[in-house]
Amino acid sequence: MIIRTYILSIILFLTININVLALVIGSDEEEILIDANFAGQDLMVFGAFYADPSQPRDEKGDLLIEVVGPSEDIILRKKKSFLGFWLNAYQVEFRDVPGFYYLSSTSELDNEFLQKNKISILKAKKSSEIDWSSLTTNWGKLNSDTDKKEFHEALVRTKTLENLYKKTHNEIELIDGNLFKTRIHIPNTVPVGKYDVNVYLIIDEKINKEYSYNFTVTRIGIEEAIYNLAFEFPLIYGLISLTIAVITGWSGAELFRRFRKN
Repeated sequence: MIIRTYILSIILFLTININVLALVIGSDEEEILIDANFAGQDLMVFGAFYADPSQPRDEKGDLLIEVVGPSEDIILRKKKSFLGFWLNAYQVEFRDVPGFYYLSSTSELDNEFLQKNKISILKAKKSSEIDWSSLTTNWGKLNSDTDKKEFHEALVRTKTLENLYKKTHNEIELIDGNLFKTRIHIPNTVPVGKYDVNVYLIIDEKINKEYSYNFTVTRIGIEEAIYNLAFEFPLIYGLISLTIAVITGWSGAELFRRFRKN
């Protein structure tokens, strides 16, 4: 941590002296380990960017930090009432959706800027409106853009409730005008794999510089064994879970029966 801070300081010093725009960034962890006691962790991201000290804050530009987790496929369903029964009427499969997505900026950025620069939980073509045909999504029986937008909003809402999606503009702390830091909460429900951290320096509503690096999330111990069993051998995992449930239920019933006899 201290060594990285020194490196950033040296790079910033050299950058300022040659008077060019530059951006550097790092974090306090390169790997996050998830075990049985993991309840979430804050990842500190810090860095530096060149800005003329004589300029007012509004003219130094803005920072945008994007964290993109491993991709996964997500299925959402919508029920409709049929003869008094609620049945699954529509099903949409979103493919290659980030399992974790975080977006933070030093000032609020409008959706038009984000979509223009392809910065979103769902990548779309450069347009002020989402081009649904550009998304790798199986829309099933849906045809209208209104219904597709409803499912897209449901996807974002579901991810937000699970603490796997966040968009904010007040969590990046600027220090002395050229340094910055922020803390990103990594919940215990995140998928394992490689996470990309993308940082953009925005000047005059245009991305002037960008920098990327990555960190990994890994499961260890019993968590890793259970996770691998569930995803690599789902049938065996299901049978084991069913067996445990039956034994637990039978044991509870037997104890209750004996308790009543006494």
